[in-house]
Amino acid sequence: MGEEGARILEREVRELVRRRGLDPIGDRAGLSSLVTDAVGDYATRASVGVVPPLADPEAAAQAVTDAVGGFGPLQAYLDDPEVEEVWLNSPS
Repeated sequence: MGEEGARILEREVRELVRRRGLDPIGDRAGLSSLVTDAVGDYATRASVGVVPPLADPEAAAQAVTDAVGGFGPLQAYLDDPEVEEVWLNSPS
């Protein structure tokens, strides 16, 4: 998905959350709307070469939503009704 682009997008979304005083966990609809707007703005800037392009904007949006309003890469497992437990073998 373009790791550098996803990191830039996540930083921008985190800054927008802070500026707007949005509760990313309590206001999932607000977070979703903010991420959608941020991805659109990012795509516009990427089209003129200001920032690196996102290979998969939808995947980037989901990753940013999970990182800002959830548990990052673990969120997909927590949302999956077929997953009963998650084991972590190490902090890394």
